[in-house]
Amino acid sequence: MLTLQQVAVGPPPLPGGVAAVLRFFFNLPQWFQIAGFIVGVIVAAIVLVLLWHRRGAIMAWIVSRPRGLTIGLAAGATAVVLGFAAFGVVSWDYMQHNNGFCTGCHVMKAPFQRFAGSKHDSLSCHACHQQGMYANVRQLYLWVAERPEKIGKHAKVPTRICANCHVRGDAKQTWQRIASTAGHRTHLESDSSALKTVQCVTCHGLEVHRFVPVDSTCAQAGCHVNVRITLAKMSTQTDAHCTTCHAFTTEVPALATRDSARGTLVPRFKQCFSCHQMQAILADFDPARDPHRGTCGFCHNPHVQKQPAEAAQTCASAKCHADWRDAFHVGKNHAAVAQNCTLCHEPHHAKVDASDCAGCHAAVKQRRAGKGMNPPLPFDTTAALRRLSAAPAVVPFGPRKGKGDGPFFDDPPPGGAPRGGNVAAADTFPHARHKKFSCITCHTSESQRSRLTFQPPRGCQICHHQAPKTSDCTACHRSTELSAPESVTVQVTVAGRQRRDHAARFEHATHRALQCVACHTTPVSLDPDPKTAACATCHDDHQARGRMCSACHPGDTPEVQAAHAPPAEAHVGCDACHAPAVVARLVPGRTLCIACHAKQADHYPARECTLCHFSATPEAFRHRLLSARGGS
Repeated sequence: MLTLQQVAVGPPPLPGGVAAVLRFFFNLPQWFQIAGFIVGVIVAAIVLVLLWHRRGAIMAWIVSRPRGLTIGLAAGATAVVLGFAAFGVVSWDYMQHNNGFCTGCHVMKAPFQRFAGSKHDSLSCHACHQQGMYANVRQLYLWVAERPEKIGKHAKVPTRICANCHVRGDAKQTWQRIASTAGHRTHLESDSSALKTVQCVTCHGLEVHRFVPVDSTCAQAGCHVNVRITLAKMSTQTDAHCTTCHAFTTEVPALATRDSARGTLVPRFKQCFSCHQMQAILADFDPARDPHRGTCGFCHNPHVQKQPAEAAQTCASAKCHADWRDAFHVGKNHAAVAQNCTLCHEPHHAKVDASDCAGCHAAVKQRRAGKGMNPPLPFDTTAALRRLSAAPAVVPFGPRKGKGDGPFFDDPPPGGAPRGGNVAAADTFPHARHKKFSCITCHTSESQRSRLTFQPPRGCQICHHQAPKTSDCTACHRSTELSAPESVTVQVTVAGRQRRDHAARFEHATHRALQCVACHTTPVSLDPDPKTAACATCHDDHQARGRMCSACHPGDTPEVQAAHAPPAEAHVGCDACHAPAVVARLVPGRTLCIACHAKQADHYPARECTLCHFSATPEAFRHRLLSARGGS
């Protein structure tokens, strides 16, 4: 579109004809205009009165005239009336649709030039400036009666007039796009009382026919009054338009709230970089990784601040990091420097990797040339996790002097590890395998010793045992840790006897066919439940029918031999220990006797023992296995 500088528009021409006559009467002296008006009214009143009182004589005279003359008089009167009517219609059309009528009084050199060079040049003045007859007569009265040096505002243009062209019809889609911009949504959808009566011409008509808003538009009375630029060298810039920094025409999503639209007006790097290149400072600046999303106006306010460094004072404002007083910042480690945000959060690179405490301290120490900065204190993981890192004791600990009630995972005495225990490594916790986590996930900053935020070992297990069925246990538990057998205590039940404890050994290698979760069922800790720990979940009691004792207890083991040593009273019935049903299946042949009399295995190998020693065949001797009496 051609601008005003590209279109040669001269001063508005003074229209002639009726406009010249009107200008002549309007420019007559005030006393003459008032006197002429009064005389005109008096003369008109006298004429009307005379015509009214003599209406009878006038009508009689007209009737007494010849027919041709009567018709001529009627035609002449009709012509006069029609002439006045036509003059009125033409005059009304001229006043309503011909801009010459308005420019007859409103010379408006500069406004006319702006109007003639705009897209509104084909419109009539009254297409936008519409006011009633009362307002017109009042305007005429004020001019004649008061002759003001400056005519006040009149014929204002309300928003509904603009909507006739810019909102309805073919322009509806264009208006929808305009209305969805950040600036229009902020001003037109606001619930602020200051913007309740805002009209289109409030911004697009601060100066007559200047439809493009200028910087003074925003600073007009009732709006952004006395909002000046005070920041450093920006304060000397006089040609900066408000929209240079505030993205007024940026479109926002239809579902975005008005607050989101208002936030779009906050200057971003796209607007700021149009003037501030900052190539040296922001050589490696990546807006996509900036926690402030490249919105410079969050920190820098050129209307309040005088130096860029003052941006650091806005970090803890209510609109930004109002919740900065957490344990990490106000704990003993960082309390002294908590309000010096830029010490750790370098300007334009504010995001700090909280998982790299040592790296952060090293970077700050380098920036400050080592002044008063120390690396984070190491944490003694072994002392906190001694229960997991120390191997289990083989024999009970001996009594401790002064610490007789201390648990076995307390710090060892000065003389070395407790008797039966092993010395743990200096620090067995694999920090390198936890780098993806923030340090403050496990360590608190409230104390200078960086204590754990949880109680070990349960705190570790909450993370590491979250999905035991799908996890790979060997990723943490190496095979060497599970190679040593563990001592367990099981209970053995024999018919007619009380339950008794039996020491057994558990070996993971023997149970490698099972999944870990088959035995490790306790939530979080994954310890075996008491029944599983006693082997009773898989291994039934011994007295079950059909159970072969030798399947688990071979006869040559010391345990079996000790249990079946020759009693003081020989040949006591087997049912003293074993169930009668089991004993009933035994045949007291040579094999059964040799179980006790192994030394006589070669004594008459072809004969049954019972034939000589009991004078009975093995079948005849079977019943004596169920009696409580022995034989010789």
